[in-house]
Amino acid sequence: MTRSQNSLDISLVEPRKIYDLAGLTSIVTGSSRGIGAGIALELARRGASVVVNYTSPKRQKAAEEVVSTIENCGSGVHAIAIQADIVTPLGQDKIVEAALGLSEGKAINILVHNAGNGDDCFLPDVTEEFYEMQTSLNVKAPIFLTQKVIPHMPRGGRIIFVSSCAARMGVAQQTIYAASKASNESFSRVWATELGQSKGITVNCVNPGPVATDGYFNSTQEFLDDLKPLVESTPAEARVGEVRDIAPIVGFLASEESRWVTGSTISACGGLLYF
Repeated sequence: MTRSQNSLDISLVEPRKIYDLAGLTSIVTGSSRGIGAGIALELARRGASVVVNYTSPKRQKAAEEVVSTIENCGSGVHAIAIQADIVTPLGQDKIVEAALGLSEGKAINILVHNAGNGDDCFLPDVTEEFYEMQTSLNVKAPIFLTQKVIPHMPRGGRIIFVSSCAARMGVAQQTIYAASKASNESFSRVWATELGQSKGITVNCVNPGPVATDGYFNSTQEFLDDLKPLVESTPAEARVGEVRDIAPIVGFLASEESRWVTGSTISACGGLLYF
């Protein structure tokens, strides 16, 4: 597989008329590319307006392309691209304000924690800076962004984490990444308990295996070589996952159909790892 075959080409995505999220407003962090962009498009196809979040200025054009595609998904569906660092209070406030601006009812119905850092590093090479960088984005940011969203999330709200099978696989070079993704699973269970009966909000986690995105292809060759036997042993098919394998699962968890699913982690890896 080549990068060009597997990267999300939003210009080729055809809208599907599934409007089970019509009138709802969503936030998808890290959604200018890859899995995040696919999720943003999936929610929009289902009728939700979307805040498309990105951090680096170099991702602005890609984020605006996602927004343009969303705006063509159907009547009443809107989107806005917001450059904001979700680790900072200022960035979190910016995202929340953008979502409230999109919502006629000033409500945020769906929050997808997709942004994350997947850099890899062997244990002897882990530095405090590396640790802080990964945990700030993968652990700290979801906690404090969620705190700011909850007051605006009505009953029936959905919080969804895009975690990783790395949380359970024990792959080399993933000391901090794996631990931070395991924390996302823990958040979903704890918050499902805290926010369930009291606020009518479900919280779930989706754990992809390797997915053919820029982040995957930008991994070290050593890391990719280590993963090759695992990829070839994937029960569903001997390949890495694709964005289209993951986004519809998030779409389901965002919908009313998932009302009896909370505190759960869905293994979206073709059977590479059985939970």
